[in-house]
Amino acid sequence: MSAFFQIRKKVHWSDTDAAGVVWFPNFLRWFEDAEEELFASLGRSRQSLLDSHHFGMPRVEVQSKFRAPARAGQIVRVGISTTIENPRRLHHLFEIRDDDSGALLAEGFVRVACVDSSTWSPRDLPEDVLRLVSGLPDLAARQARGSVEMPWT
Repeated sequence: MSAFFQIRKKVHWSDTDAAGVVWFPNFLRWFEDAEEELFASLGRSRQSLLDSHHFGMPRVEVQSKFRAPARAGQIVRVGISTTIENPRRLHHLFEIRDDDSGALLAEGFVRVACVDSSTWSPRDLPEDVLRLVSGLPDLAARQARGSVEMPWT
């Protein structure tokens, strides 16, 4: 079972479509929000890593399954679990659950490549990124115990 770092989000009216449910691209945006908060909670913002090591993190594959609707006013938890797929790729598993019931609303994954920011050619992930990602299981465990607060975004 994967260890998920989680954030909370309140579903706003502007997140929904004409049917009153979350418009599906917003789930992908929330996945990105969870990734951003994960890096920050591990000690470095994603942007500071990109700037200091001169690399990019393009998304090369995404898959999602929508299990149940999310509606305006609902509080959801967005979980992320990251593994190092190979020296040049990260694999993020995601899940979105209702905060009250824990019901699974959506799940998926995103594969992230590593490229040199000036040439856009593939390169290995910086050691700082590998070190930070290795801290995810401990961070998720501390969050599950309540010793690390679940961020709101």
